Amino acid sequence: MSAVDKLELRLRALRSTGRKGIAPYVTAGDGGSAVTLAVLRELADLDVPCVELGLPFSDPIADGPLLQAANDRALATGTTFEEVLEILSRFRRGGPGEMGRDLPVIVMSYANPLVRRGWANAVNALARAGADGLLVADLPIEEAGAMHAAARAAGIAPIFFVAPTTSEQRTTTAIQLSRGFVYAIGRLGVTGARTELDEPAQAFLSRVRRVAGGLPVAVGFGITSAEDVSAALRHADLAIVGSAFVEHVHQAVSQAVAPRKLDAARLATREFLQVLASGVPG
Repeated sequence: MSAVDKLELRLRALRSTGRKGIAPYVTAGDGGSAVTLAVLRELADLDVPCVELGLPFSDPIADGPLLQAANDRALATGTTFEEVLEILSRFRRGGPGEMGRDLPVIVMSYANPLVRRGWANAVNALARAGADGLLVADLPIEEAGAMHAAARAAGIAPIFFVAPTTSEQRTTTAIQLSRGFVYAIGRLGVTGARTELDEPAQAFLSRVRRVAGGLPVAVGFGITSAEDVSAALRHADLAIVGSAFVEHVHQAVSQAVAPRKLDAARLATREFLQVLASGVPG
């Protein structure tokens, strides 16, 4: 089964049973590779629908202060593209009783680290490491041909963003080119800013859901609480939680003594997801 098939089957099965879910975002290397692996393994144990793994970048223009800080911390530990590949490969190899082989992982990156390596080389490396999909935060749909072709050739899902300001034509194109799901930005601005999903936002999400047809819809940006999750899932299948989750884990890890940091990361992951899960319908 290809990575695209695995992702799509998992999300379509979720939708066919009327269930919805939370997809956490993790900045690779924040706290070190061992912390990232601990968080991923806990998410696999919690059986979340999928996870976004962020490739740290020095100029993350779509991210708010919390994720910018997470990127800085990850880069300060020496996290490189190759290190992210190693984290993902180790997660996929797993260990006795671990579930990491089956959790779909969507790599979220900015274009620069991938373009510098060449789209085909970069995407093939991600696929070999075990990625199931790819999101590129600053790649306009009109310039996405090489990324889309490389992802399809490598057997992973190209996923695109749509926003309230996206034209109908571009929305349709993004949905047609996406596999796995389409990512709807629930509010304008950078990640992590606290803004309610008001009625205009809900109307936008309803429109995306209608145009997407059978393709699952994920919504992100500004989701920090169970109430936000509930609002996001009115018209979407997945609520993507990034800044608040990353910061919660960071605080727990930074306050733990060295021998307990991995346990702290796993406990913080479980606690945060349990709180937000109360916003998932059904």
